[in-house]
Amino acid sequence: MQKKTSVTIVKESGIFYGAVLIVAVVTGSVSHFLLAGLTWVGNFRDSHSYLLYLLPLLGVLTAYTYQNYGKNSDKGNNLIIESIQKEAEVPVRMGVFTFIFTLLSHLFGASVGREGSAVQIGGVISNKLGEYLKLTKKNRKLLIHAGISAGFSSIFGTPLAGAFFGMEMAYIGKIERNALLSCFTAAYIGNFTALAWGTTHSHHFISPTINVSPQFILIFLLASILFGLAGRLFAYLTHTLKRLYRQIFGNYLLRAVITALIVVVLMIVFQGQKYEGLSLWMMDDAFAGLATIPQALFKLLFTSLSLGAGFQGGEVTPLFDIGAALGSGIASTFQLSPSLFAAVGMICVFGCAANAPLTTIMLGIDLFGSKMIPFYVAGAFISYLVSGHQGIYTAQLIVRPKSLFLQHDKGYRLSELPQKGSIK
Repeated sequence: MQKKTSVTIVKESGIFYGAVLIVAVVTGSVSHFLLAGLTWVGNFRDSHSYLLYLLPLLGVLTAYTYQNYGKNSDKGNNLIIESIQKEAEVPVRMGVFTFIFTLLSHLFGASVGREGSAVQIGGVISNKLGEYLKLTKKNRKLLIHAGISAGFSSIFGTPLAGAFFGMEMAYIGKIERNALLSCFTAAYIGNFTALAWGTTHSHHFISPTINVSPQFILIFLLASILFGLAGRLFAYLTHTLKRLYRQIFGNYLLRAVITALIVVVLMIVFQGQKYEGLSLWMMDDAFAGLATIPQALFKLLFTSLSLGAGFQGGEVTPLFDIGAALGSGIASTFQLSPSLFAAVGMICVFGCAANAPLTTIMLGIDLFGSKMIPFYVAGAFISYLVSGHQGIYTAQLIVRPKSLFLQHDKGYRLSELPQKGSIK
């Protein structure tokens, strides 16, 4: 009996890690083609500015498709989280829809990101493969964590952060340590696969000459607080717009037209066409000391409006833009070197909005090296605490509240907090 049990365990482990390998390779491959497609549509959009005027038509197409054929696909990353927490069904079409409509959203000028699609695709593949292989409930859950890691890692070229993101994404105040090996395996293989296809990622560098004075430390602490407030504002504004749009416009097609028109009109009025798509120029400008605080606020506004209108893509790259520009603007205001503030802002505004402080630190190491770890750690946890129980993923379960003042939120999901008087 013991021999049979041991053989069974080895067999199950072999099947499970074989599944992790498949998920990582497929997700890394899809990420490569998604990135290649985004580059192409971005270049095409930049040379055909009239496409922005067609954004309302895409809004209608997106709303109609998800409403009639989506089977809860419109929940996006929240559905992937629910598949971990309570085994919610994730349809295959979700991966197909998010790939297609992410490309279309970028083509027609919505201010959205790219990680949402990669994470959703990784989540879809792992869910369906786990069902097909009839994995145990525990292993299926771990495989979904691994799929998330593969998606995040391969889309950004950040395997260390991707591994931790897969363990942190579903909860606030908890890391799924049981998924450690599978998440690391999927993250590194997924990233390797994308690179093997020819994926390249842009790189930024922190200036090595930093004068750490009492004034510098004070300004850094202030900046970290502002990063937390920016992440909180982004999540609050995005969710509030979605809720208000549903309340005001009962007809979903009318809602799609009007909310997309709002994006188009405001972009024209404020000459915001440069904030279409990924707006990667913002990070380049931020590290060069050319980005400003108003640019960060405009990107925040246009991205919240685009996501609130239902366009696909994700939030992470826009959050990188917002954080980098905000950090650079703060540094320039006080005549400090912008690169460190841009780097810390870039990772922290994302990290606090995603409620993933360990991922934030690892992201800093992946992107900028380990020399500035004390700044990553300080910025990550200050912004995390300041952002409160607010976040871009409303399905996150609060396992360990961020402070003693928020203990009453323990055991609730972010989407449930309004029932207790909190703000969604």
